[in-house]
Amino acid sequence: MRQSGALDIGVSGRAVQRPLHIRLRALLGRDWFVAYVFVLPTLLILGGLIAYPLVKAVYLSFTNTVTMTTGPFVGLRNYQVLWADPFFRQAVWNTVIYTVFSVFLKFLLGLSVALLIHRTKRFAGALTGAFLIAWIIPSVVVALTWKSLLDPVYGGVNQFLLQLGLVDKGLPWFGSTQTAMPSLIMVNVWQGIPFFAINLLAGLKSIDKEYYEAATIDGASGWRCFRHITLPGLRYVLIVVILLSTIWTFNAFTEIYLLTGGGPVGATRVYSILAWEYAIQSFRIGVGVAAAITMAPFLAIFIYILGRYMSAGGRREDSVVEETKPNAIDQLFNIIAWPFKMVLKGLLWIFDVVNDGIELFFEAIGKRLVGDNINAKRRALRIGKISGAIFTGLALLLLLAFELVPFYWVIITAYKGNPQIMAFESVFWPKPWTWVQFQTLLGPTRSFMVWYRNTIIVAIVSTVVSIFVAAMGAYGLTRLRWRGSNVFASSVLVAYLMPAILMFIPIYQIFSVLHLTNNLYGLMVIYPALDLPFAIWLLMGYYASIPREMEEAALIDGCNYYQAFFRVILPLATPALMACALFSITLAWKEFLFAFVFISKERFYTLSVGLAGMIIGDVLPWGELMAAALLMAIPVVIIYALGNRFMVSGLTSGAVKG
Repeated sequence: MRQSGALDIGVSGRAVQRPLHIRLRALLGRDWFVAYVFVLPTLLILGGLIAYPLVKAVYLSFTNTVTMTTGPFVGLRNYQVLWADPFFRQAVWNTVIYTVFSVFLKFLLGLSVALLIHRTKRFAGALTGAFLIAWIIPSVVVALTWKSLLDPVYGGVNQFLLQLGLVDKGLPWFGSTQTAMPSLIMVNVWQGIPFFAINLLAGLKSIDKEYYEAATIDGASGWRCFRHITLPGLRYVLIVVILLSTIWTFNAFTEIYLLTGGGPVGATRVYSILAWEYAIQSFRIGVGVAAAITMAPFLAIFIYILGRYMSAGGRREDSVVEETKPNAIDQLFNIIAWPFKMVLKGLLWIFDVVNDGIELFFEAIGKRLVGDNINAKRRALRIGKISGAIFTGLALLLLLAFELVPFYWVIITAYKGNPQIMAFESVFWPKPWTWVQFQTLLGPTRSFMVWYRNTIIVAIVSTVVSIFVAAMGAYGLTRLRWRGSNVFASSVLVAYLMPAILMFIPIYQIFSVLHLTNNLYGLMVIYPALDLPFAIWLLMGYYASIPREMEEAALIDGCNYYQAFFRVILPLATPALMACALFSITLAWKEFLFAFVFISKERFYTLSVGLAGMIIGDVLPWGELMAAALLMAIPVVIIYALGNRFMVSGLTSGAVKG
């Protein structure tokens, strides 16, 4: 008789010790050894650069640390100081306002763009690419673009309003307590619309057209189709992109730091900016880390929900060893979430009742106006199609103008001479076009080409490391059976969503000991750790879509798992690998915080830090800055233009797969 433990009962009735490898397979899973080999590089990078710094950050929050050397333990005093500080409470409220309004508007406008492009039969690809530009350009370029466009003296928006006679003098968009926060929200919305639009557009394409045809035959209106077919069909994608956007917006730092620095008078000071001020400007490192840690429970809720949905959509059930019974955390979460679910269901019920009443009202009006006359119905239908096409065109034109006008401003400002900028001559067109700004930028007074070279080196090295490690780690998590894969996969997602403002201080302490500050090696080490979690999740979704029979056939033909990985899985996963490479290059090209903290010598600056350093005083070299922004953005735009189909495929088949 066979037992499940380490002993077998022989014919003679004596207990026989089972071989060690059999017991390990029973304990750790069928493919545990091979899986550990594939996952080990990921474990080392994330454990050393995410997990350990996180533990160290938690400990720092309980200490009175005022230098790079950890100070004495003070218990909960830092947290007591924080919640007694009105500046911290205001920063938390500012963070909530910034996040809620930004995410809501990105969702509303992003969904609108997706629906409009989906209705467009021609130029859909070109429109998608045009909208994508705002999302892919570096954060420093975004900040410089809008800082120039909304400058109270030289900005294009104020010049436009002055020429129309709508204002008497330029408005300080980022310098007034009334307009600073709305302006920041507008910038965030501008940059975030493409992320919503691309993913929702992919979701719309996946909805079966037969549902709409059946609903139309039954007499359903366009609104009813949207309410009862489109929204339910987009549910999974909506939840994932809203949660991701909420976490990213909640942790925002770079754009806010470069545009307002948290001012004026704290009007835009979110929790990440306050943590920076505490830790770096006031040298109260313990309090600064505590400010970041305090927000962790709120982020943990969103991360947990996101993890459940991404796990459900991105992994195959047959790749998991553990049974999918609800654990203690799931049960606790369900208990906590139950009242909120009831409130949400009540609100949805009220919405449905009101919605049904409005629909019946307009249907009654339509019947009264059109009646049963067939010709009148056809005429009304034709008018509806024409008006719908006109509305679609106008709406797309306005949204496209909102996304592209800032780039137009960058281009024309880069080709103006300083006298033309200062004299406000031909504000919206260079007269004459000149290369003087580029000549100054690339001349001996600037180290722009040195910054460019540094950025290229860091981007290439970090991308190669990230893609290789992610490809192996995702294979071990998705295709091999071993105990603990679910927990590890969830940990990978948590690592991706850890706020950088929480991690940079303990990582800086570690890198100082290892002499990895003030050189490019430190960035080459930390950037793969920042990019690796997202690359793994994207590849996990893509690997899960590859038929397992192809891999099993290779194993039957004599290949081992390593040969099957390199000869079968990797060639099939080329689109996802290309998508990962695009995201990795973009991260290295646009990252600001770690480069800003780790590098203080100009010869090691990356483009983000170098351009930020050019912003000195109140009178800025706008022509030179726009030329620099243009040169920094062009390579990323070209790379995405060439690999756009890979990026969309990766997004829709991996990170937000439904």
